[in-house]
Amino acid sequence: MSRKIYLRNKFFSFGLIAFTILFVTACVSKNSTETPTYSISGTVTLGGSALSGVTINLTGAATASTTTDSSGNFSFTGQSNGTFTVTPSLTDYTFKPVSTVVVVSGASVTNINFAATATTASTYSISGTVSGTVLSGVTITLSGDTTGTVTTDSSGKYSFPGIVDGSYTVTPSLTGGYTFSPTNATVSVNGADVTVTNFAETAVSTTTYKISGTVTASGSAFSGVTISLTGAATTSTTTDTNGNFSFTGLYNGDYTVTPVPTNNYIFTPSSTAVIISNASSSSISFTATSSTASTYNVSGTVSGAVLSGVTITLSGSGSATTTTNASGNYSFPYIVDGSYTVTPSLTGYTFSPTNAAVSVNGGDVTVTSFTED
Repeated sequence: MSRKIYLRNKFFSFGLIAFTILFVTACVSKNSTETPTYSISGTVTLGGSALSGVTINLTGAATASTTTDSSGNFSFTGQSNGTFTVTPSLTDYTFKPVSTVVVVSGASVTNINFAATATTASTYSISGTVSGTVLSGVTITLSGDTTGTVTTDSSGKYSFPGIVDGSYTVTPSLTGGYTFSPTNATVSVNGADVTVTNFAETAVSTTTYKISGTVTASGSAFSGVTISLTGAATTSTTTDTNGNFSFTGLYNGDYTVTPVPTNNYIFTPSSTAVIISNASSSSISFTATSSTASTYNVSGTVSGAVLSGVTITLSGSGSATTTTNASGNYSFPYIVDGSYTVTPSLTGYTFSPTNAAVSVNGGDVTVTSFTED
């Protein structure tokens, strides 16, 4: 009788242990959440052909390094939302732009492209410092014989490496009601590194505004849609049970509002450019349509005296608006197959060409560059 009791207790103990392991495993699995990650990718070319072996450095929200492959392509995977700077380098070559600031917000970023130029000339650096209440994250734009964008570090310092002799203009900017003295600085690189005059930052406004709108599907409210905000600020939210969304605490500036396709839905328009100028902006509306079609990216670049803030309009099989970033780049994500027209506009400027017809057919499309006159 005692042996039966012993065996019964032993089997009971084994069963209890097995149940405990399964229960803990199920709890861990249920409670664990996987943070979504994205990629930053692009291409380096030399005279229109792929350039392999170029070192590409990623700094900012994460630090990493890679090299371009035989097709000139590079990619940084597993990146979370944040602001990054992408910088190419290769001995005896210079690059345009010298670096690019990239904002990841709920989607991968593609077409971060660089054009290389072979040179036997020595290269130098342009560097400087921003002082004020906000030191890190100030955007510094380089224009002139070459272009680039970087952001200041926690000490307010910035640097553009790989610069050849020439004339340049350095311009700081920061959203949220800040001005800088001087507004920009003209520098000449002539056989040596250059340290730029210190930029002093001053806060001039504490007033904030709001961007809000609604998403509908078949005339009814569509809840749970992720809405991404990029431009002068980067954040995201989701629509409520009434299909409404709202971004508060925004300063004057250029923004792009984009609903993120999910569960086989696409949106019209695919994105909307919004300019905040001393007033909130409401009634930003999107219509969701069920679709199993794949989506692609339509992107391009504007060159000229003014790079950022150019309005780009997409029309045709779908519609959207966005604005160029500090490097003159723009992108329309989540575009389905079809025929489209891309049109740039900026008050007081003309563009060549005035617009570009593009056809999306199973792949991303890079639009012919627009030159601003």
